[in-house]
Amino acid sequence: MLILGEIRTCLLRSSSSVRKNVVGELLRLIPGEPVRLAERPIAHAVSSDVIRGVDCSLPTESGTRARGIGTVSGRALISAGRVLQGSVTARIQRAKFGHRLAWAHYLSKPGVVEMIGRASAADVAEGFLTKSPSAQTLDLGAVGDSIISRVQVHPGMDHAFPFHSARTVMRWAALAVDDAADGHVTFTVESDTLRSIFVSLSEKDLPSAVRFCEDVALHDWVLTTLLRIVERSGLGSGGDGEVIKRLRPAVDHVMHVWMPAFHVPDSMRPLWQALDRRTGFSLQRDATVSRIRDLLTMRSVLAMHDADPVRRGEPQQSGGVGGKK
Repeated sequence: MLILGEIRTCLLRSSSSVRKNVVGELLRLIPGEPVRLAERPIAHAVSSDVIRGVDCSLPTESGTRARGIGTVSGRALISAGRVLQGSVTARIQRAKFGHRLAWAHYLSKPGVVEMIGRASAADVAEGFLTKSPSAQTLDLGAVGDSIISRVQVHPGMDHAFPFHSARTVMRWAALAVDDAADGHVTFTVESDTLRSIFVSLSEKDLPSAVRFCEDVALHDWVLTTLLRIVERSGLGSGGDGEVIKRLRPAVDHVMHVWMPAFHVPDSMRPLWQALDRRTGFSLQRDATVSRIRDLLTMRSVLAMHDADPVRRGEPQQSGGVGGKK
């Protein structure tokens, strides 16, 4: 069994964090369907699934022809009332028949795409991760973009970005293998905004890869955005007043979103920890946050020093009372 997915992560188009009741409205993609909301240790919300039909070629690394027919499943997620994700997945299963069936057959299995052809699941996984989608091949990102657009234009927000940030894309594939008792994950930075993840798991743990990859994508965006804010701030080049002003979005909107692996299934947390050790996500984030806090602390100390006349060496008036002789 194989699961393919693509996650778009961006800043929610609101000048401030969105309240819980508004988040519920933003994520009501299907009228009457529930929105899952959690508040601790950080606000997190997930929409109901949106289903889209597909009939297209599946990418393969070898070039072997493969056709996919079925439906893909997409949803929107909002974390800390600040970060929006559009996540789309397709469970790839080999078709029992070598021809297309009536749509009622595919609609009865939401989120499943049946593959017709001789390509192996590993070949499709590698092709999906290494080749850009075309008009003829499976394009999960297009569905993700449409979901994000629906949320971003909702009238419940003021549609003002508090700072400039880039949208990141995470393309991932999770493959069921017999010898993956503990699982294995490979994370690759393809460009400034594109990442890829390959996960091998036992078949029983494979569905958990969806939430795992969504969480990795969220924290990759947080770290990437934090680093870009620091880079633009000119930290270390002097002019502390202006630097602090440029760093303020990091403090107000980004730093507190860091809560890795809390909202992933327990079975996937060891995999998150292994990924974190290899990539240094938490180490880099902690070092960057410490650097920002050290600057703010130093600025506060200097401000207190400048405000103290004794430290400035100014003469003090006597507090005694007496007449002039």
